[in-house]
Amino acid sequence: MKIELVVSDDCLIPQLTKVEGLVRVLIGIQNDFDDILDLCAGNLSNDEIAHVHKLWSDDEFPRNFRREGPNLIITSRDD
Repeated sequence: MKIELVVSDDCLIPQLTKVEGLVRVLIGIQNDFDDILDLCAGNLSNDEIAHVHKLWSDDEFPRNFRREGPNLIITSRDD
């Protein structure tokens, strides 16, 4: 399962998209990890939430960063 954390300059309300093979968490620059937890609780497994947390804050976790318009997409280098 590929997990993407998308930080958008245009996002006002965090969104979660879960389709076959992809979990995408979209947040705005004003959101924090508590907002992510509120969004994901009950919708993602503990392992998936832990992976999102690593993308969010673990400086030792190997990540890729790419810009697409107003979005910064953060993914694991393993994906």
